[in-house]
Amino acid sequence: MSEERVLTPLEERLIEAMREHLTIKDSAHAIGIKERTAYTILYRLRRKYWRARKLVNTLTSKMRGNELLRKALAKRYYPKESEVWLGDVDW
Repeated sequence: MSEERVLTPLEERLIEAMREHLTIKDSAHAIGIKERTAYTILYRLRRKYWRARKLVNTLTSKMRGNELLRKALAKRYYPKESEVWLGDVDW
């Protein structure tokens, strides 16, 4: 099974550049994009974050008081052969 990417390579590069520079403009120029492009990427990241946050909040509230849903969503994935199986969570 392939790893699902959460961030695009450009988003990752911009985030790394922002760690090393003091301004968004400098970060954008360091990775070879325009400042406006950097702001567009950041806008998309904020949208991704809030959509994910809304999903987590919705599922968390629905799991309260619903043991079946809580158990169904807490199932562990089957690891690769090289990983150690930790087992299911004991409710």
